[in-house]
Amino acid sequence: MANPNLEMYQSDSPTTEVGTVGNPIDFGNCLAGEDTDLSYDLLLWNDKASVLGSEDAKTILVELLRMYLTQNEVSDGAASQTFTATYIPVLEDVAVEITVDTVEWTVVSSLSGQTATATVCTFNYTTGVLTFGDGVNGSIPTTAADISIVYTPDLASHGKLVYDEQWLSIKSNGVIQNEVHVGSVTPEESTKIDADSVQVLHYPELTEIVGVWDNAGKTGTNYYTSGSYDASLGIIYLGSSLSATTPYVEYKYQIKDDIQTSYSTLGLAESVSLTNRIPQNNAKRIQLKITVPSTASTEGGAYIKVVLRVYYTF
Repeated sequence: MANPNLEMYQSDSPTTEVGTVGNPIDFGNCLAGEDTDLSYDLLLWNDKASVLGSEDAKTILVELLRMYLTQNEVSDGAASQTFTATYIPVLEDVAVEITVDTVEWTVVSSLSGQTATATVCTFNYTTGVLTFGDGVNGSIPTTAADISIVYTPDLASHGKLVYDEQWLSIKSNGVIQNEVHVGSVTPEESTKIDADSVQVLHYPELTEIVGVWDNAGKTGTNYYTSGSYDASLGIIYLGSSLSATTPYVEYKYQIKDDIQTSYSTLGLAESVSLTNRIPQNNAKRIQLKITVPSTASTEGGAYIKVVLRVYYTF
């Protein structure tokens, strides 16, 4: 089988991957002192549509990789306007994005020598100060133009408020189940516990045991007939005792539902473990919310986007 391939999608549009650096999860405007729920569930798929025929993804950990804040300002039309990011210093290895009326302006090291019409600006990552031109060196944003500053607070210094206070939290909200058929052509060589029980490699949860044989050709006695199984542990209790060393098993299984009633917080150094493995073409439904502390100086709200990192074994 191929290695697992975990990808995250919107539940209402499960075609484009989200939660990545190129396509972060957008919470919109989040007000201080309030919970802001993501408007859709996230679907954490393993090998969507079984394109690869992958192994199960196990020991799944989710952590916050990056949080983007969007600060909105309005131009007064003056020369050399400045605006200051709320949370400083700002992380320098992530480009700050400045837009004026939805058009992106270029951040340069100096306005000196820029043309009067150049749509450029400077940004100081330590102080968080954004500076526009004076109409001679660099253009002036027109009066009442909407200015947007998209940035990430520095994770290594005092700008890490949004990480340390752990505004982001997560919970499992169910699963999407699709049966995986193991051994329809070549049966699995499973583990023999004793003469009356064996354990398969893939679980939870088992949905059907087709049979257990003492040979790869699946001929002769089906030792499972009149047997039973533990769906969560992957243990099969045989109907007839098996003397052979190696059991050959054909069975079906799928992801086990692990819906949660409460959220767990996510931070830069605090990951959350998701219960149960994800087989190929199965998915976990995940809910996220942002809780901005009432003491946060968001001045009417902070527009927040996040990027998640997912670890797993197989």
